[in-house]
Amino acid sequence: KYCSLARKELFVGTKAQTAFEKKVISKLPKASAARTEVDVAVIDEYTVLFQACNDVVLCAVAPSHENELVVLQVVDGIYAAMSHVAQGSSFLSSGLTKQLVLENLSDVLFILDEVVDDAIIMETEEERITARIKMIDEVESTGAAQAGQMFEKATQSATKKLLGAMIGR
Repeated sequence: KYCSLARKELFVGTKAQTAFEKKVISKLPKASAARTEVDVAVIDEYTVLFQACNDVVLCAVAPSHENELVVLQVVDGIYAAMSHVAQGSSFLSSGLTKQLVLENLSDVLFILDEVVDDAIIMETEEERITARIKMIDEVESTGAAQAGQMFEKATQSATKKLLGAMIGR
């Protein structure tokens, strides 16, 4: 996903975009079966942060003057949200794969839309990203958590009263 500035000035046309993408892929190490941590590469005058798992590589390209820690949070958030959305259907998964990404492509594209909007970072936390993908309001998600806590307290209170009644207190 390219921002409008990159499409207009840096990578004009699909040939320039494809050439840059090929250069990035050729410089990155090959992905392994295990999930790797986020790593950094400097390609041309850009800082590239990437994370790989199986046959999927997630890259974020930023200017060299950009704060790497912020871009790291973006990569972590996107990867975690993609993993959560793609692996939601199977608990016996070996990580993110191209197959899972393609099966959940609409959600993956929605994640990219929710996280970054024309080079402006909108969200980096995985929980909030997945809540927005599932269209769960923040109030609703916190309300569900509060309802769970209230149920737990009510259960504990009922257990104490029942045990007290049985013991004869």
